[in-house]
Amino acid sequence: MTRPATRKGPEELRREVEGGAKVPFYLLHGEEDYEREATSTWLVDKLAPETAREFNLEVFHADQFSLERFLDLYYSYPMLAAHRLVVIKGCQQLTADHCRSLETVVDKPAETTVLVAIGAKVDLRRRFFQQLAKKGRAAEFRPPFDNQLPQWIQRHATQRGLKLDGEAVERLRRGAGPGLRELAGELEKLSLYAGEGTKITGELVDLVVGGQPQGDIFALTHAIGMRQRAKAGQLLRSLLDQGEEPSRVLWMIHRHFQLLLKAQDLMRQRLSKEELAGKIGISPFFLDRYLEQARVCQPIQLWEGMGALLWADDKLKSTAHRQGEALLELLVWRLCIVPKVG
Repeated sequence: MTRPATRKGPEELRREVEGGAKVPFYLLHGEEDYEREATSTWLVDKLAPETAREFNLEVFHADQFSLERFLDLYYSYPMLAAHRLVVIKGCQQLTADHCRSLETVVDKPAETTVLVAIGAKVDLRRRFFQQLAKKGRAAEFRPPFDNQLPQWIQRHATQRGLKLDGEAVERLRRGAGPGLRELAGELEKLSLYAGEGTKITGELVDLVVGGQPQGDIFALTHAIGMRQRAKAGQLLRSLLDQGEEPSRVLWMIHRHFQLLLKAQDLMRQRLSKEELAGKIGISPFFLDRYLEQARVCQPIQLWEGMGALLWADDKLKSTAHRQGEALLELLVWRLCIVPKVG
C-alpha cells in the first residue's frame, strides 16, 4: 500500500482514489449527510473487489456492532480476490470500549483488508479515529457556507449536463431549501424537466422549483411508478387545481416511463451504481428510487403503459382543457392498475 497521508477534502479524496492510491483506512465523517452519503456510496463501490464481491464486502452497523465478528472478518483472507472491504456505518455510535478494542486494528492492520468507517459527528479525541485519519484518509463533510453554495450548484449542475445562468443559480439558492439534499433534488427536477444541454434561466427555476408548493409532479410520477393509485390521483388533482397544463404532466409521465424502461434494460448488466445512474441519466442519489419502481412491473407492462401514453397524447391534442383534465385522470388510473410482479 502507498504511504499514508492525513485528512483530505471530499473532492481530493475522489481524485486520489480515481488515480489508484490505496490506503488501509478511510474515515468519512461530518454533519453534512448528503455529500457524505454520496461519497461513501461511491467509495465503497470503487473499493469493493470485482471478483466474488458478495464474499469480500461486509457492512457493519455500529448500533448493532459485534466486535468478535468484526475482528474475525477483518483478519480473514479474502476469497478469490486481492483484498477484502469492511465497512462500519454510523461509527459515531461505537462505544468507548469498542473504540479501545479496535485500536488493535490500526496498530496492526491486515495486509489484505481495507476498512471504511462512516459516521456523522465522531469524537476525534478517541485514538481509534485519530489513527484512522493518520494512517489512512479522512474526509470531513461540513454544511457549506452561504457564499459557497453557488459554486456547489454550478459544479453539480454541470455533472447533470445543465447550464445555469447567474440568475438561475441565485434563485435556486434562495428557493430550494436549507440543505444540499434539497438542492440536489431540485437540480434533479430541472434535469428531468429541461433535459441535458438546456440553458436554465431564472424563470425556469421559478417554474420548476417555486411553482409547485402543493402538488409535486415528481411525486406524481413516483406514485404512478409504484402503482399507488389513490395517491397518484390526489397528486394529479392538486397539480391541475394549481393550473398545471395537462400536456406538461403527460410529457413528464412519458419521460418517467422511458427512464424506467432504460433502468430495466441496464439492470441486467453488471454496472456500478454510478455507471448505472449515468447511463439512465439520473443522479446516483435517486437511483434506488428508480430501481425500486423498475422492479414493480415487467417490461411488457411498461410498454403497455407507453402505448396508453401515446393514445392520451393523440387525444389531448384535439380535446378542450376541461376534457383534457378528465382524460389525464383516466390515464393515471389506467397506468396504476397495471399489476405488480409477484
